[in-house]
Amino acid sequence: MKHFNLTRYSVTHPIGIFMIVLFFVVLGLYSYWRIGVELYPNINVPYVVVSVRYDGADAESVEQQITKPVEDALSSVSNVKHITSKSKTGRSQVTLELNFDANADAAAIDAAQKVNAIRRKLPDDADDPVVEKRDMDAAPIIDLAMMSSHPLDDMYSLADNTLTNEFTKADGVSDVELHGGRDKEIAIRVNRDKLAHYGISMNDIVSTLKKENKLAPAGSSYTDTRQTQIRLSAQYDTVEDIRKIHLTTPSGSSIPITAIGDVVRKDQKVSRFARINGQDAIGISIYKNSNANLVSTADGVMQVLEEIRKEYPDYQFVVVNDSADYVRTALHNTLGTLIEGLITTGLVLFFFLRGWRSTASVIIAIPTSLISTFFVMYLAGFTFNMMSLMGMTLCIGILVDDSIVVLENIHRHLSKGEAAQEAAVNGRMEIGMAAIAITLCDVVVFLPIAFMNSMTGQFFKQFGLTIVFASLFSLFISFTLTPMLASKFFKNGLHVPDTKLWRAVDRWEKHLEEEYTWLLHWSFFHEKKLFAAVAIAFVLTVAMVPLGLIGTEYMPRTDESGFNVQIQLPTDASIERTDKVTTQIENYLAQLPEAKNYMAMVGGGNGVNSGRVRVSLVDRQDRDRSIWTITDEMRQWIATHITDGDVRIKEDQASVSGTSGGGLGQGGGAFRLELRGNDMKDLIRASEMAQTMLKQGSYGVTDVSSTYQEGLPEISIIPNREKLKYYGITVGELYDTFSSAISGAGAGVLPNDAMNDGNDTDINVYFAGGESYKSSDLGAVPIQTKQGIVHVSDVAQIKDEVGPITINRTDKQRSIIIGGNPGSRPLSQVIEEVTHDLNQLGLPKSVSFRFSGQADSMRESFIELLSALLMGMLLVYMILSVLYESAKTSFIRMFSLPFGLIGSLLFLFLMNDTINLYSMIGIIVMDGVVAKNGTLLLDYTLTLMHQHGMKAKEAVVEAGRARLRPILMTTFTMIVGMLPTALAITAGSETRSSMAWVIIGGLITSTVFTLLVIPIIFLFFERKR
Repeated sequence: MKHFNLTRYSVTHPIGIFMIVLFFVVLGLYSYWRIGVELYPNINVPYVVVSVRYDGADAESVEQQITKPVEDALSSVSNVKHITSKSKTGRSQVTLELNFDANADAAAIDAAQKVNAIRRKLPDDADDPVVEKRDMDAAPIIDLAMMSSHPLDDMYSLADNTLTNEFTKADGVSDVELHGGRDKEIAIRVNRDKLAHYGISMNDIVSTLKKENKLAPAGSSYTDTRQTQIRLSAQYDTVEDIRKIHLTTPSGSSIPITAIGDVVRKDQKVSRFARINGQDAIGISIYKNSNANLVSTADGVMQVLEEIRKEYPDYQFVVVNDSADYVRTALHNTLGTLIEGLITTGLVLFFFLRGWRSTASVIIAIPTSLISTFFVMYLAGFTFNMMSLMGMTLCIGILVDDSIVVLENIHRHLSKGEAAQEAAVNGRMEIGMAAIAITLCDVVVFLPIAFMNSMTGQFFKQFGLTIVFASLFSLFISFTLTPMLASKFFKNGLHVPDTKLWRAVDRWEKHLEEEYTWLLHWSFFHEKKLFAAVAIAFVLTVAMVPLGLIGTEYMPRTDESGFNVQIQLPTDASIERTDKVTTQIENYLAQLPEAKNYMAMVGGGNGVNSGRVRVSLVDRQDRDRSIWTITDEMRQWIATHITDGDVRIKEDQASVSGTSGGGLGQGGGAFRLELRGNDMKDLIRASEMAQTMLKQGSYGVTDVSSTYQEGLPEISIIPNREKLKYYGITVGELYDTFSSAISGAGAGVLPNDAMNDGNDTDINVYFAGGESYKSSDLGAVPIQTKQGIVHVSDVAQIKDEVGPITINRTDKQRSIIIGGNPGSRPLSQVIEEVTHDLNQLGLPKSVSFRFSGQADSMRESFIELLSALLMGMLLVYMILSVLYESAKTSFIRMFSLPFGLIGSLLFLFLMNDTINLYSMIGIIVMDGVVAKNGTLLLDYTLTLMHQHGMKAKEAVVEAGRARLRPILMTTFTMIVGMLPTALAITAGSETRSSMAWVIIGGLITSTVFTLLVIPIIFLFFERKR
């Protein structure tokens, strides 16, 4: 039985094969509209956090009684990479950082069981442990500013009671945080002396106000025909109702509440500010769920915002930061680069193949393969993101390889006078093994990347597999559609128009062939010189890495047109003092021409001594200066003008959101130095020494901050239990008394307050001026006892102290993390210099140090990528050995990689680029791509030797001449296809360009050396037979 020939079937059944290809294209187009969009592949978040509240305990007690037992219990959870913890007043938080391939759900269940098992060992009055999976990149996806002519308290009330709920309804939103504004309240400001005079306690006032404010059912009345509900309706309607309340003194007389203080409607004490471009506003930060799609969540929020704008026309909303904008722009630019690559590749093919018929036969492989790939991407659950689109951009050059090689061989057969159909079948059959070898080399090089389990593996899985899918489709196209189109287009033979241009191209090709033949013969006579030159070039370029001429970093820096300014003042700083520093920064930004919007947020959830300014710049293409120039200039200004507190700048870096320390907190940054030791004094001294060294040294590290913070000045009230017992007072009553004196005590609400847009308004009772009480004032606070009024100083000792610090621990040891920004310097160089100087610094012996965050990720990723590269090379060798039934031929072909490395590293050096995650992937891509040159050359050499009986030297020269054109054609189309990616300066292009330059450099040197050195190596092995 005659075996089935796919190419012959395609040539004889054009409609059938056209419909099969169209079937996959239609499925691809259908899938296109259903594939999600995001910046990077959705990375699994392997973090588990266990929190325990222990009210009233200081940091050291929390560490001893809660944190340590919980850490011991959790250390047996599987797949734990690091255990970190924070012990602060009244709260313990233990975080498990899991290995990247760990299942966070299973780890959370395991952690909950382990903690519940030791619950009896924890203090009885501690709350039950809470276990949750934490989102590791919890930065807001959208920052909005709300402005209006309405008072700030009205604006805040609307945002808090209405808008927050509206935004939370948007699909994927996890949390909405408000900044600035004022809270309304009805304040009963009590005069301390009058309270003592009448013998009334704060608790008496609070309980009376609550009792007098009632809306309660009192039962039902029944008649023969109906039931009537009876309800007591005694709620306050206005502030005037509260002023009419009377209190009862211990002697039984009744006094109005106004006799002991004022009842006023006012804003609560200011503890936060927000401004947009220097103007008062309400800041709204919106966060997404860890598993939600960034773009669709942001789109949902924007739809809600449009509805809100229509409903509240007198309010103005400014979008200060929309993370999805950068995603859309970056993806749009990647798509643009893809189309540019398509056009440039088409022009090169037109030039090489002499006419539109041949070009169409080849270039059809790109859209058909890519569109068909969408279908497999959809089935695999992939999204359109930077990685999958980058894979497609690289594919442009790879996809036409098979079709070029096949078509070029069909051309050779046509020029020999064969009929179109026979030429199409014979041309494909002769080159078939080489085409399969080229594609399989590309496929197996990317497979190890796809199966890496770490964060890098997750990150590049879609990139690798997209190329694998597209390459396999392109092989199918080159075996079916390309020969079929060639047989149709050239049924009357191969006719090249006799024009001046094509004659010039023919002359240039012939001249090139002659020059190459001469060079090849020259190389046969100067083998040693050529080998020595290549070996020296290889050693010199590789040596540039350890010598530091080519730096290493985790990810290339990206200009995302936005940054945050973090402001941290000493722990005792007031809100006004923090706001003063923030205003200085705002005044600077007002003069910055590139600043589009800047929103200041002071105080709030992070404490009155901290602030943040969110800055968005005009788009990259609309400004002359990069974000790095702008922020470096701002850092210099801060160093000379801001003397109070610690001000840091953090540029947006979406690419490193997955590394620990990528957030906005203290000790965050690409550079993270972790100090460990159990002696707190030594640890603090070591952190001060290290911070001074980093700030004064020439490492280029900016924005240095530490997780250690000094305690806040505090007034300690130590009760005398004997005296409490004598007066019949409990510790709880003592606490309630001085707590309500200072912070105020809640006494219910004024319901459906007409003056507050129909929302409830809090009623608070506190001493007039209580928030600024000193220790002597606290001592004079009256307490009602069975024996009459006494003062706090009668039953407790009052001392001025420094409050407890937060104790950080890493892997069961106390730790302090110092974070910073290495700026434009490669991270590896900074770490090397800092390590050397720290060893010379004389740190206390009890303190050890390591580098974490990006340094950790970089180390792991590079080891894994190196193993993926070696695995890829091994697989390529094995596949070629199987296809050619020769271990020797495959070994010779492996020399293409070192030849390529010379160009890759040289181009990184020339372009001032670094070895990073993307350039490493570029080297792996280059390994697959440069394989084809050696494969094409050796494949035809062996064909000539075995089928035509040529001697080795004749065969290798003839193969070189015959294969020179397809080798140059595939190389040139790949280089030209990559140039738009390499030269792009749009948003998100920094990551792609280092990869592109590595591939371009590798292709150039590999092609030159493959054509000249591989024949020598081949002949050397042939002579040894």
